Amino acid sequence: MLNSGKFYAFVNGYDKPETIGTLEEVEAALGLRKTANVRRARKSLRGQPFKTYSVHMTFEFPAWDEVDGYWYDGIAARSKSEANKKARDRADADGHTVGKRVWFKATETE
Repeated sequence: MLNSGKFYAFVNGYDKPETIGTLEEVEAALGLRKTANVRRARKSLRGQPFKTYSVHMTFEFPAWDEVDGYWYDGIAARSKSEANKKARDRADADGHTVGKRVWFKATETE
């Protein structure tokens, strides 16, 4: 592995130029990996419709006014994880996550 994070191997011997690339590319050049498996199919959320979620944020050690947690209602997202990410961004902008361990739980609203 090089300092740049890329990998290298001498595929055709030490007297020939080295092969430099990602781990998958170098392993494919060495014959250790099939080239069809170089790219992973990512699960796309683009085709899914938006749903409305309510996200409940709770604290590990809440202050007296944070015992019930905070609710972020009306978050439009394609999945629960996306709704949790948007709620985490809002909570971070509000200053609720500074120096605290928090949990987020999204529930779909109708």
